Amino acid sequence: MTKDETQQLKGFAILLMLWLHLFSDTDLEPLTHCLLPFFGGKTLAFAFSRIAAACVPIYIFLGGYGLTCVYRQRQGSMHNARRALSLMANFWMVFLLFVPLACITNPLLYPGSLLTLLLNVAAIDYSYNGAWWFLLPYVVLTLGAAPLIRHVLTGSRRRDMLLGALLLVAHVAGYLLKDIPIADGSPLRIVYTAANVLYMLLPFVAGILFVKYDVLPLLRQRLSRLAQWQLLSLLALLGMVKMLLGGSALLNLPFVLLLLPLLLSIRIPARLTAVLAYFGSHSTNLWLTHYFFAFYLFGPVIYRLSYPLLIFAALVGVSLLASYVVRWLYAPLRRRIRRGDSRAQRCRPTYS
Repeated sequence: MTKDETQQLKGFAILLMLWLHLFSDTDLEPLTHCLLPFFGGKTLAFAFSRIAAACVPIYIFLGGYGLTCVYRQRQGSMHNARRALSLMANFWMVFLLFVPLACITNPLLYPGSLLTLLLNVAAIDYSYNGAWWFLLPYVVLTLGAAPLIRHVLTGSRRRDMLLGALLLVAHVAGYLLKDIPIADGSPLRIVYTAANVLYMLLPFVAGILFVKYDVLPLLRQRLSRLAQWQLLSLLALLGMVKMLLGGSALLNLPFVLLLLPLLLSIRIPARLTAVLAYFGSHSTNLWLTHYFFAFYLFGPVIYRLSYPLLIFAALVGVSLLASYVVRWLYAPLRRRIRRGDSRAQRCRPTYS
């Protein structure tokens, strides 16, 4: 998988995320029109949100895959502290732009107590923006990526099987721990960070293992024997099965591991890949900002557009405009954070 393909998949994942957050809540359906029926009394917009729920596992898998490629290319020199700091600095820039505005438009929620404010600044609590739930866990995974990747790459096949079994248990445990009721603004919400780290370890390590065993090239070679109509039929069948299955998040990773080889094997028009790569380049800012526009700043005003595709297009558009503002303000700081890394790696190939 190339860097360009990774960027395109990030673009695909962020668009899925926006759809998921708009249409996975059936309580909001009365605000929309033209909701096509699907199955079991559910609408097509809601059913597609079950496919869209794969967005976070895609991101985490790509994170493990990409960092493993960097580890190999740079012979273990990864500068992950700079990556983590860059992501957190990007987050703090969004925080400074949106939270003061939210304090004006939604004073019942913002800013809350001083402790709530500090916990949200640290990304331990994500009561200010529900889409931030995997920010700190991903930072933790990034900081610990080098020893984790080293451990996986040097392990035997038998040890990898044992590790996979242990991580599957951790994956389920993390999923269950997230249901523990903990009040917003409580320091105990650090438990959610630990639970989310456990939950995200399996897709992250899956990305590492896919690099170690060259899984994607092997699968793409086998799938290349199929005609395009066959690949598209398999993709449609996979999507239909996911929409018909329950909404458990434990189903998302197996779905992603089947989905990505198919997506990478299908011939996608150049214009569409360019569009996906474009959204991929904005994926971090779209992730960090879109929830404000959908719910927190002005309430669900965006649903007044009534029709799902119009609602989705509006959220994409306004979030994209915000991304340009954040990118412009954050660019000087990002250059300072990454300057040392670029000097150290000036003559080396990079993946991400």
